[in-house]
Amino acid sequence: MSNVDFAQRLEAALAAPMTARQRAVIDNQVAAAVARWQERAGGWRRLTRRTAVLLALLVLVVVPTLFAASAAFFGTESPFGLADTSEMNREIEAAKPTTPIPAGFTWPASLRAQQGAAYSRGGGRAMVEYIAICMWQVDWLDARNMRDQERQAADRGVIATVPTWYSYGEPFGTQSYRDVLDRVISAVERDDPTPVAANVAMNCAGIGR
Repeated sequence: MSNVDFAQRLEAALAAPMTARQRAVIDNQVAAAVARWQERAGGWRRLTRRTAVLLALLVLVVVPTLFAASAAFFGTESPFGLADTSEMNREIEAAKPTTPIPAGFTWPASLRAQQGAAYSRGGGRAMVEYIAICMWQVDWLDARNMRDQERQAADRGVIATVPTWYSYGEPFGTQSYRDVLDRVISAVERDDPTPVAANVAMNCAGIGR
């Protein structure tokens, strides 16, 4: 494996979401490790502050990273194999015509795979849908500000279907991602712009007509 191949696989591994099976394995391993530490140390009260901090970092950062990296190198969890730049761009272009976006919006020029990088196969469609979901939120906020009730209703109808989209589910949509979208959908349904605007500000920079 060349240095370039190594770097590409490592980038893809660190970017890929963890699967439910990976999380379950990590949970079991952490639980077993904690049990052993409790037996040896006589319970959590005997752990030093430094040890507790290091353990937290291990659980939150090191273990998931190593799990994802090893999965990519040994080829079973990426989650459908790796795609190069050309394949990813073909996925992106194929997904655009079948992904609805609000009237007046266009796909950003930045919606392209980076040359020389490796990606999880199937991720191109997810990338397109992430952008589209942002567009619908931006349009709903604009319609609301303009008091355009017809456009608001149309946008609300599309946003309500997001849980049926490819990117919402596993393996590309993590539970934390779904939680964010669920809050957005609920806010749109009750006509509350605050959570939607907060999500747009945090995750949809540069998205507009």
